[in-house]
Amino acid sequence: MDDRAIIATTNRNFYRALASRDMRLMDVVWLHDDWVCCVHPGWAMLVGWKEIRPSWVDIMASGQPLQIMPSQVTMHVEQNLAWVTCVENITTHDDAEWRYAVAQATNIFQRVGDEWKMIHHHASPLPPPEGRARWGDVALN
Repeated sequence: MDDRAIIATTNRNFYRALASRDMRLMDVVWLHDDWVCCVHPGWAMLVGWKEIRPSWVDIMASGQPLQIMPSQVTMHVEQNLAWVTCVENITTHDDAEWRYAVAQATNIFQRVGDEWKMIHHHASPLPPPEGRARWGDVALN
């Protein structure tokens, strides 16, 4: 498999880990180092795997149905670094109501031996659709 295919698979596995609440897969995707970074929508930046991992555990333990479908995916590879940008189409279910939100995400990967590991994830909310008061306020029922 070439680098682009491996990176694409690793990026897909990141979103699969979220959708299936598979912390084991999330552990495989990320580099476990003290300088890796993660910014969840609306959160302060988390630095270091020891700080990032519990955030994913909490998100996955929430029990709230969560689906994140990336769209508008682009990839750039430069030697031992690669970055993937996408729009995250987020569907959640809360209090008997489905909600939809969108975020712009950047996922950065570093080659580690024959593998590509996530070293940075940053997701920021995109402006709400016209006529909506705030991000995440699109009911789908």
